[in-house]
Amino acid sequence: MRRFALLVAILVGCADYAKPSVGLYEAGDYAGAAKAADDGLAAHPDNDALWAMRVRSTLALGDGMAVEKAYAGYVAHRGDDDQALLHGLALATLSQALNSTSAKLKIAAIETIEQLELQPLADAVANAMGDGDDRVAATASIAVLHAYPQAPQVADAMLKSENPEARRIAVAGVARKAGVIAKAEMESAASDPDARVRRAAIDALGNFADKDAVALLAQRLTDKDESVRASAASALAKIGVGDLAAFARQALADQALAVRLGGVELLAAANDRDALMPLANDQDPIVALQAVIALEELGAPMRKHNGKVQREHVAPHTQLGMTVVPRAIASPKWEVRAGVANLLEQVVTKDAALTFAEQLAKDSDPRVALAAARVLGRDGGREAAIAVFRAQLAGPEATQAAADLVALDGDNDALAKLSSLARDATRTPEQRAEAVDAHRTARRITPGLVAALADPSGVVRVDAASVLASLARD
Repeated sequence: MRRFALLVAILVGCADYAKPSVGLYEAGDYAGAAKAADDGLAAHPDNDALWAMRVRSTLALGDGMAVEKAYAGYVAHRGDDDQALLHGLALATLSQALNSTSAKLKIAAIETIEQLELQPLADAVANAMGDGDDRVAATASIAVLHAYPQAPQVADAMLKSENPEARRIAVAGVARKAGVIAKAEMESAASDPDARVRRAAIDALGNFADKDAVALLAQRLTDKDESVRASAASALAKIGVGDLAAFARQALADQALAVRLGGVELLAAANDRDALMPLANDQDPIVALQAVIALEELGAPMRKHNGKVQREHVAPHTQLGMTVVPRAIASPKWEVRAGVANLLEQVVTKDAALTFAEQLAKDSDPRVALAAARVLGRDGGREAAIAVFRAQLAGPEATQAAADLVALDGDNDALAKLSSLARDATRTPEQRAEAVDAHRTARRITPGLVAALADPSGVVRVDAASVLASLARD
């Protein structure tokens, strides 16, 4: 059994005390390695190499509770995290995922390796270009597009794959990595039979500011898929040429909120304050809020920054936001109330944002209260924010509340809560994965996060490896 074999390469520097445990580990006797580490620690409790072997061995055994206990003991001994150990454990877990039979796990592992530039696994990713699942092959080819000579050829083949998700991955990846030189491929993909592929291509054309694509994008304003129509409106706004007012009228007449928001973008791109003003009274509070934001930005001075001319951010000063925000707060939809909390600082002054956030922090829906508490934490209501986060630790949004509280206040109880949620076997894999990901917000490593590397769910294990690799690097 070669599970976690990648770790062996970093064991060379271990002290002599750990050699018996290392030998058993390399032989595949993980239980024996764990016992040897425990025996060694009984005589040499301050030896880092023995502590590391204890963690590695219990992880190889798949015993999450033992991993949590072992790592908690190691941190208590060291006084801080062992970044090298965590990095090695994350690499080993990602390597294992690359060798799994699950396309989902392979894709997640490849994306993490690409994002964090984990060079020790680059060759393994390159090998995945030959995977039988086109989704995996596409993801791998994009990840190493500039590093392996065969990658562009594989990526090009994936643009024509029979699997629509593989085509989407290839389109989005080629656009991101190759840039405007892939304009022709994106224009072709914008008419793909699959809506996901069309949307990825249209997003790319907008980012390219491809003026030659205006007619094509205008046609997509009538696409049967609302996400494609929304992307087309946004792309046309980014390009900023053509009959923007006509495009905006068409988008604003759409029944889908996302498309109507694209219409607001188009009016902003056209600098059409007269058409934006009535939208500040739109029956949909989210459209009204975005219109207010657009009007504020149009009133901001233009400045040159990093070689580009753009508008400066200015503090909101009009009374429009003071009219729209109370309407949004009164909405029966929690999504609207949470949305206005997230937008407060863009539509009203700081003092007004604080006042409205205090009101929203008392909302009956915890998602709204948490969104408001984040505003409080940023705008001078720190103690009130802490109180909201603490009150939610026992509720359905405990995961996010704990992460936010740790990020704001370094609260030890919240950190312990987040740790326990990441390895709580009574919760669903999706809930445990949420707790794992919430460590990014907290920016802290916990024993529970390390223990998640031994989770029964492969998705949770890969998520944990991704978070650990990121936090250990930082």
